[in-house]
Amino acid sequence: MPLKLIWYILILICLFTFVGLNLGNQSDVNVWFGEEGHLKDVPIVISFFIMYILGAISVIPYLIGSGLRQRQKMKKKSETMADTTVAVSKKPPKEKGRRGLKRKVETEETKPEII
Repeated sequence: MPLKLIWYILILICLFTFVGLNLGNQSDVNVWFGEEGHLKDVPIVISFFIMYILGAISVIPYLIGSGLRQRQKMKKKSETMADTTVAVSKKPPKEKGRRGLKRKVETEETKPEII
């Protein structure tokens, strides 16, 4: 836990240092073809932040798709396991006692006779 906190603080320090050093740096950004898609004097930090957010949003459909595929695989696996357990479960269940299997209690009638 403390190591994760230290790493988090170090990453935040690096991020804020980067932002602080680049606040004065500005550039022109072309969003679309032509003059109407041309933005002038945009801080570099804002353009990096927007590109990061767009990249994170573009991953969402892939995450949803892989999650759905995993659910389908688990559903098929559980259905096949249910089919096989029906065939296997015809054995009578073992009786469990205090230490695993229940001990057989011998009565006078079932004890072997010693001659």
